[in-house]
Amino acid sequence: MACEKPVKVRDPTTGKEVELVPIKVWQLAPKGRKGVKIGLFKSPETGKYFRAKVPDDYPICS
Repeated sequence: MACEKPVKVRDPTTGKEVELVPIKVWQLAPKGRKGVKIGLFKSPETGKYFRAKVPDDYPICS
């Protein structure tokens, strides 16, 4: 299942806030607690990859 919805995230390489579609989304959760969803993004300007938190209602995709 591919990620389709764009998410507004802050690009750490340029410092700008951009709207990108994540390449992959997964959940990080410590044992017995509610976790957070993390997305892998590629900076449009520098081409570097970075991770950022995505909304909880975003589907897990790879």
